[in-house]
Amino acid sequence: MKNRNIVRVTLYLLLLIGLFLPFIAQAEEVIQESQYLSKAVLCKDVEDKEPVFETTSFRVWDEKVVSWLRFTYDLPEPFKLTWEWVDPEEKIYHVGELEMEPGDYQNYRTWYWINIQDHYAANLLGDWKVRVYIDNILLAVQDFSIE
Repeated sequence: MKNRNIVRVTLYLLLLIGLFLPFIAQAEEVIQESQYLSKAVLCKDVEDKEPVFETTSFRVWDEKVVSWLRFTYDLPEPFKLTWEWVDPEEKIYHVGELEMEPGDYQNYRTWYWINIQDHYAANLLGDWKVRVYIDNILLAVQDFSIE
């Protein structure tokens, strides 16, 4: 009887580890790979290259959701910034790309957005995310909601 309980507890712990290990691995990947990222925020607009009205909660009447970043990256060849917008059903809603020239980008600020008001996103209420990459390096995962 005692051996059965030990086996059950062991199996339960292994199951829990198996369920959460992918999330832990993804979080470590973002932390390790985001050495280039200084700051990432979601906001409603940008003025003078700075985020305005920072939030993670948006309404259907908001004009847009902006993913704003500040990063440092030095590369002697062109590279690509990619924003992958994921809807509440975990489907890719939109992919935005920005081709960057070679160079030494120190505290460079850039942003990309999706429209909400009068667009299909206003029909997709719930928890969203946007994943931001430099080439294939994951910089950030930003969670937000549209209500």
